[in-house]
Amino acid sequence: MSKSPPATCFSANRERSKIMETEAPQYIDVPKQGLFFVPLGGVGEIGMNFGLYACDDKWIAVDCGVGFAGDRLPGVDMLIPDASFAASIAPKIKALIITHAHEDHIGAVGLLWRDLKCPIYATPFAAEMLETRLDEAGLLGRAPVEIVNEGDYIDLKPFEVELVPINHSIPEATSLLIKTPYGSVFHTGDWRFDEDPIVGKAPDYKALKELKKEHVLALVGDSTNVFVEEDVPAEAEVRDSLVDVFAKAKGRGLVVTCFASNVGRLESIAYAAAKNGREVCLMGRSLWRVEGAGRAAGYFRGINVFLTDEEASTYHPSEVVYVCTGCQGEPRSAMNNLSYGVGSVRLNKDDVVVFSSRVIPGNEQAIANLQNRLLARGVQLVTTKDALVHVSGHSGKKDMKKLYSFIQPEIAVPVHGETAHLFEHADLAKECGVKQVCLIKDGDVLRLAPEPAEVIGEVKTGVMAIDGKKIIPVNSGVLRQRRRMIEDGSVVATVVLDKSGTVSGQAQFSAVGLMEQDSPEFAQMDAAIKAALEKMPPEARADDKTVIDTVKSCVRKVVMESCGRRPMVDVHLVRV
Repeated sequence: MSKSPPATCFSANRERSKIMETEAPQYIDVPKQGLFFVPLGGVGEIGMNFGLYACDDKWIAVDCGVGFAGDRLPGVDMLIPDASFAASIAPKIKALIITHAHEDHIGAVGLLWRDLKCPIYATPFAAEMLETRLDEAGLLGRAPVEIVNEGDYIDLKPFEVELVPINHSIPEATSLLIKTPYGSVFHTGDWRFDEDPIVGKAPDYKALKELKKEHVLALVGDSTNVFVEEDVPAEAEVRDSLVDVFAKAKGRGLVVTCFASNVGRLESIAYAAAKNGREVCLMGRSLWRVEGAGRAAGYFRGINVFLTDEEASTYHPSEVVYVCTGCQGEPRSAMNNLSYGVGSVRLNKDDVVVFSSRVIPGNEQAIANLQNRLLARGVQLVTTKDALVHVSGHSGKKDMKKLYSFIQPEIAVPVHGETAHLFEHADLAKECGVKQVCLIKDGDVLRLAPEPAEVIGEVKTGVMAIDGKKIIPVNSGVLRQRRRMIEDGSVVATVVLDKSGTVSGQAQFSAVGLMEQDSPEFAQMDAAIKAALEKMPPEARADDKTVIDTVKSCVRKVVMESCGRRPMVDVHLVRV
C-alpha cells in the first residue's frame, strides 16, 4: 500500500514522486537576504555529505565527504560532489565545520579545499584523521585547521554554531546547533543514542530537551536507519557477544573484518581478544591510520599495542585476532587478499572469519563473492545473522521519534539517505507533529526563513569521479566508453590507403577480450571495408572522416552478426 505524501515545501506544486526527476535545472543566484540550506551532496544517496548554509549572503559549509562507486563505474573507487557552486561563492564561506571523521564526511576535504579556501573546524580526533588527507593533497600546513571540542561554540557571525555531543560509531561525533537571526537549525550529522557507549559519553537527554528553548526552526536530519523498527543495541552488547564468539573459536585462526573508522568496535575487539588470551593484529593501512589518530587523540588507553602482520607471524594463529579492512568486498583490501590466499597470513580449514559490519547498499554482490571464496576455503563465517557482532552507528525509528520530541522543530529536512529513506523520514516527522516537511535533492536551494520554507530554485551540482589521478564527471565520455568497452568490447582497425584511396594490403585488427587474434571475422571485416570503399567516389575516399566512419560501420556490422555485440571501434587511418 502506498503512503500518502507528506507535506512538502516545493514551489510550483511539485509532487513527491518527482523529487528526484532529471528535468533540466534552472540555476539561480541565491538571494542575499534570508536563511538557506543548499546541499551539494548526501541527499538521495549514502555518502558525499556536503551541505551549505547561507544567512544574509554569508555562508558556512558542513562536512565534505566521498562516496563509493561500486561496480557501476569501472576503475573508479571514490566519488566526490561537484564543488563548482561552492567555488563560485568561496569568498563568502566563513568556515567548513566537520561533524565527525568518517570518510563520507571528511574524505573529500583534501580534494576540494582549494575550491573553498576557508578555515576548517574539527575536533581533535577528526583533525588527526584530516591530517593524512591534507598531506596527500599537499595542503598540510596550508589549509588552516582549528581544533574545537564537543560543547564548544564557534562565532562565525551571522552564525553561532554549537557543537552538541552525540553518539555515533566514531569518537567526538557532534550535531550542530546553528544559531542565526532568523532562528536555529539543528543539523544532526550521523547519530544514535547509545546508553552504554565504548567511546564517548552516554546521551545527555536533559541537555537535548533544553534545546526546545532555542525555538529550533528546522531539523536537518540523518535518515540512514529510518526503516529500523527495533531498538538498536549498545556497543557494549556487541563487545560482550564478541567475547563469546571468540571463545567458540578457541584453538583456531580468527579474523574480524569491520569498518576501519569504528574506533568503538576496535576497542570491543581488543577487549574480547584479551578476555580470550589473544593479541590483536591490524591488517590494512586505513586501520593503522585510525589507530594512529585514535592514540594521538587519547583513545585506546589501557589496550595493548596492536601487532603488525610481521610481528603476528611469530605467534601461533590461535593466539591472535587479525582485524582486516575489506568488510564490503573492496578488491584491494586485506580481507580480499586473504580470501585468495595472498599475503603473509593464510586461512586454513575451520578458521573463523567474523563480519562485524553491515552491508552498504550496492555492495551486496561484492560481499557475497568474498564470502563464497572464504567458504570455498573451508572457513567458518560469523555474520550478524549468527550473533550480535555489529550494531549500527545510526539511530532507528524509536530514537528518531525521541529526538523530535526533545527538539520539536517547526521544519524537518530529511538528508543522509536514499530516496526511500527520505520519504520514510518525512512520514515519521509528520507523525511527530512537525508542521512542515521539506523533501529536497542535491542542488536545491531551500529557503528556511523568513517566509515559509520553500525550494526556490537550484544551483549547479553533480558527481565527480576520482579516476586515478584525475577528477572527471561521472557522465563523462571517458567513463561511458569504458563501460561500453567492458560490456561490448573494442576493436582497433588499422587501414592503409594509397594515393588513389584504395586499401593497400590487408587491414589489421585487434579485438582484445572480444575475439582471438586468428578469428575469421577479421578477414570478413577486411573484405567488407574494401568493398565499401570501392563503392565510394574518389572525393569521398579523400575525406578522412568519411573513410573512418565507413570503416567503423563495417567493423560493427561484422561483430554484430558474428558476436551479437556493438563494440567501441577505433580506426587508425594511414595514407601513403
